[in-house]
Amino acid sequence: MTERVRISFLLLAIFSAGVLISVSYRFLHEWVMVDHCLSDKHGSFDYSGMSCDLETNHPYIAYSVRNPHDKQIAVLSFLSFIVFVSGWFYRRTNAKEPSTPY
Repeated sequence: MTERVRISFLLLAIFSAGVLISVSYRFLHEWVMVDHCLSDKHGSFDYSGMSCDLETNHPYIAYSVRNPHDKQIAVLSFLSFIVFVSGWFYRRTNAKEPSTPY
């Protein structure tokens, strides 16, 4: 039974790390696309179409407006990752000790 709990903690930690990596990748990918358009091509980035426009100026739309839940998702997945890894380590270190009945 304790082995199943440890495996569950490990799988949940991997899942929450995957969610955190996904949100971070999306943020960094958009940041690189915008920077490439503005700095290298000297264009204007169209946030509605996620493309670089070399002829027309487009208004700036903040990342938090375009993706309003990413910050909460990242914080929640980071905290859950910490909790699940801590649970996995706790179960790993206490698995060798015999459990006492109540």
